[in-house]
Amino acid sequence: MAASDRATGSSFTSGSPSPRSTRKRLRPPSSARRSDRGPRSKRKLEAPASGSPARGSRQITPGLVIGGELITTDLVEINLAIRILLGSSYFDDWTNEETFVTHDPLGNPVDKRHPWNKVTLPKPQARDFADKYSWVVSPRMYDKRNDRYVACDTGGGPFARQWVTAKAGLVDIGYLKATGDSILMTLPKTGFMPEMDLEWKVPEKSNAIERDRARTYHQAYSALLALYTIEQALGEVRAGRTRSSNPVKVPNDAISVGFHEAARGVLSHHMVIRDGKVANYQPYPPTPWNANPRDSYGTPGPYEDAVQNTPIFEENGPDNFKGVDIMRAVHSFDPCLPCGVHMYTDKGKVRKVVHTPTGVC
Repeated sequence: MAASDRATGSSFTSGSPSPRSTRKRLRPPSSARRSDRGPRSKRKLEAPASGSPARGSRQITPGLVIGGELITTDLVEINLAIRILLGSSYFDDWTNEETFVTHDPLGNPVDKRHPWNKVTLPKPQARDFADKYSWVVSPRMYDKRNDRYVACDTGGGPFARQWVTAKAGLVDIGYLKATGDSILMTLPKTGFMPEMDLEWKVPEKSNAIERDRARTYHQAYSALLALYTIEQALGEVRAGRTRSSNPVKVPNDAISVGFHEAARGVLSHHMVIRDGKVANYQPYPPTPWNANPRDSYGTPGPYEDAVQNTPIFEENGPDNFKGVDIMRAVHSFDPCLPCGVHMYTDKGKVRKVVHTPTGVC
């Protein structure tokens, strides 16, 4: 996860905090093996040796960014900080329901509002923008340093992935190297193009332009990871190590969590097993982190926060208003749901634009 923004390009800390709730950003991982190598000049285009020493197990670093500061890259800490708030959602609270998990396997206390303990209690009702208006709950990250719930976004995927990876400075697979302030990429020579060096630098601001720019660089990042992974896989096959899975036995009682980087950012699955059966299961893909409504402290979700106070440069009058400046900001998060956008002009005219769930909405 990473920090938040406004479409106008404000800093990572944006919007005014409510009594205990603020806005920023979030993101977790993707797994693989990585090799250690020498200086970059000697590292270019070297094929990684299979089974070579690794500095870590991830080619994208998990992390939580608040106020432009990388708070942690520890998945245990990230998991325990997740809280699910309501406020403007069509659900009843579950505080009086059974508590499934009080402590994790390491002995850390688990909050009642953590996904392991969330119970889904739908409460359909009429839409009221002053009260309840969304079927999306409000995931937040709890910042124990100041007792606040932070509204995080996933940066549409690439922005948060690259921000955290660059700042952590852990990834170095030859084709890619995180420096602490940037990511160096070396694209190998092909039959049509010469070898090329790219560098994505951590931007000063988080906004629609930077989310889209990061997505462009991420094409190269993803291609180089694919190349590296293929080379590693070939090394395993040539060494005779072809098994791709391990036997799995469902435990009688257990709790589990899995983090993954989906296209639009962090995806986590939280499950409780009792008597060999699923007792509670809560998935949190990127869209709930980005599309959530105002929480019980009045803090808006990332979409709402990004469009608030957005300058309107569109020259169309009220009768032909398209809302392109607003849509541009929302689209930069790459929403994964049918978007229904209602815009109200000062004359009370309603313009409704509905999009289908495609890669650009």
